[in-house]
Amino acid sequence: MPEIELKNITKRFGKVMAADNINLKIKDGEYVTVLGPSGCGKTTLVKIISGIWEPTEGECFIDGKKVNGIPTYERDLGYIFQNIALFPHMTVWQNTNYAPIVKDWDREKGERTTRESLELVKMLKRKGFKPFELSGGEKQKVGIARALCAGSKLLILDEPLSALDARVRLELRYEIKRLVKRRGLTAVHVTHDQEEAMSTSDRIVLMRAGRIIEVDTPENMYNRPKSLFTANFIGEANFIEGTIIGCGEHHDDDDDHDDDDDDDDDESEEYIECDSDEYIMETRNKHHLVIKNRGGKFHEGDDVVVMVRPENLSISHRKKEHCLDGKITDKIFMGSYMRYMIELCTDDTVLVEVPEADDKTFNIGDTINVKFRPKKLLVYPQPREGLKEVLSLE
Repeated sequence: MPEIELKNITKRFGKVMAADNINLKIKDGEYVTVLGPSGCGKTTLVKIISGIWEPTEGECFIDGKKVNGIPTYERDLGYIFQNIALFPHMTVWQNTNYAPIVKDWDREKGERTTRESLELVKMLKRKGFKPFELSGGEKQKVGIARALCAGSKLLILDEPLSALDARVRLELRYEIKRLVKRRGLTAVHVTHDQEEAMSTSDRIVLMRAGRIIEVDTPENMYNRPKSLFTANFIGEANFIEGTIIGCGEHHDDDDDHDDDDDDDDDESEEYIECDSDEYIMETRNKHHLVIKNRGGKFHEGDDVVVMVRPENLSISHRKKEHCLDGKITDKIFMGSYMRYMIELCTDDTVLVEVPEADDKTFNIGDTINVKFRPKKLLVYPQPREGLKEVLSLE
């Protein structure tokens, strides 16, 4: 199975820097997703790997062999396109059998491989149909079968699901990963859909403005993002700016027992003490949050940004520890959970997701308390260019 390595890859189109000094290694048998906003360079990256474009600078290796200057047809890879590029005059069978014929395989081997590929995507019964007789999802399945039929161990998927309906995309994303793992292929999948990337990838390569921002597993990118951009792009996130003002001497034994909020009668106006392994952060308008110390990299006076996921906040009509006052400005039923938009006393707006079973009938206009769990808050240095600029998709 092929390993891919990119060394100092740069691609320029005139004054536009499409890929900026990219270094990346993709392991044998990995399913790697290249994720990012439109125009970030992800398609440029896979076109360089596949040989459609040559890099302006840098080296590309596939299975230890330098492939700069080697055309696509000699790189032994399968390519699944966004626009489902099937030959309109050919049947499903003929489209799938195209690679074995071009590669001059013996007839028996070619037909056997074609049959196996169509069976894998459950399209053998439609082998006599032409593309105009198929649905969008069926056409893309044929495109996948055609790529598999080439016998390549490297599969390039360039936004293969973006032109399909939501339900079809959901079904095919799992089908593609199953086929890749069953065949033991190395796959590089380009997408702008974070849910698609999270659900299929062994690792995600997150790009922005031609550069790689972060490479990690979906779990780590969601739970422990290394950058503010990653935290904002992967999943949904709330951000609050403030300043570290020190530590206290209080220990909260109930830090992880948020489900007991309604039984807590604490009516203190402001909770500003913390254990020796915690920080106190003062928000922009003098309210306070307690934050778990994760390595001791911050000091008193440091300007910081706190990130918390919507599901790691809870709301109550009672005043609690680790709370900030707020007012509900919007409420949306999402099926298994209720989504609330809340304007805090800090002038920040946060999104809170409450499981539908735990919802206590909060309404738009209610004044409530939002509880922050210190262990679930991630803290980042305040960026010099400003939070808005760092979170920008451009």
